[in-house]
Amino acid sequence: MPHNEAVTTTELPGALAALRAAEVEFKLHHHPPARNFDELHLTGLDVSTSAKTLAFTLADGRSVLAAIPGLAKLRYPKLAAALGVSRSALRPAAPETLAALGMAPGGVAPFTTDSQVVLVLERTLTEHPVLYCGGGSPELSVELSPTALLQAMPAAILADLCAEEA
Repeated sequence: MPHNEAVTTTELPGALAALRAAEVEFKLHHHPPARNFDELHLTGLDVSTSAKTLAFTLADGRSVLAAIPGLAKLRYPKLAAALGVSRSALRPAAPETLAALGMAPGGVAPFTTDSQVVLVLERTLTEHPVLYCGGGSPELSVELSPTALLQAMPAAILADLCAEEA
């Protein structure tokens, strides 16, 4: 499986272990740090097929990764409904929580080896042939198919996270 890694494994974020463990095909893209929407162009990747991942902690201590299109805005009530919790139960994950998942702020990935983490994936992301998403650090993006992502995170919840309320 091509991984296209230009650095040694010890320099790569731990989140990538989930992709390796699932034996899915992916490609790494190294670029200047891109920590927010205004810096996304620095990646040189197709923004229209990018997926940004937001990390949360629930009151019961579980971590949640919410992956949405890079140009979209998360609707928090929709995420809460997909998880069966109240909106107030969603707390931004602390940097220490991200570190325990093998990630850094600005590089949150929609995959992890921690089986207790819940991935909620915006349904429309599965319509793209390829996704560009965080790879665990602000300097690293991962290119993979939605099928590969779902193979790596088989318990993912597909939901409508971005659509406006009717």
